[in-house]
Amino acid sequence: MIRIPPRTATDAYFAKMGGSRRLDIVFDIDLGELLEGHHVVARGLETSGAGGVLHYEFVPGVRQHEKDLKGPFFWYWTLSAEDDLGTHYRHDNTGAFDPSGETAAHGSRHLGGPVPRSARWLRVYFTPALEWTPTRSWCRQLHIALPGGHVTETWTDPHQDAE
Repeated sequence: MIRIPPRTATDAYFAKMGGSRRLDIVFDIDLGELLEGHHVVARGLETSGAGGVLHYEFVPGVRQHEKDLKGPFFWYWTLSAEDDLGTHYRHDNTGAFDPSGETAAHGSRHLGGPVPRSARWLRVYFTPALEWTPTRSWCRQLHIALPGGHVTETWTDPHQDAE
């Protein structure tokens, strides 16, 4: 676990949007080191509009020299989603992140479709970057109660999995 920095990078992103977008459900959860040397801190969800979006921050931000050294997609962790209604969420993992962030860099990942207003819960599952095996515990799943946003986390301990 890291000391989670303030939500500065995510707040700056939404400020650039001019108030047209916002986090509908806010949380600050360190998902662990889903890529080597960088934690993914989930900041919250947009559930309104065209589709569900998870907002996160890389802590620290991903640097250009890392992309040059490790390859263009070394940072590409994935997610998938499901809800109590059986909604079909695509697993295309589209999104973007700010390549200029230092201490933290804002990113967003689309859930693969809109979250229905009548859904009572949403589960978001995480998988570390392809060629990376975390050496410490990481969050495998968030169970989010809707509409309130109470979050329950499920963790994977790589040392237990090895036994």
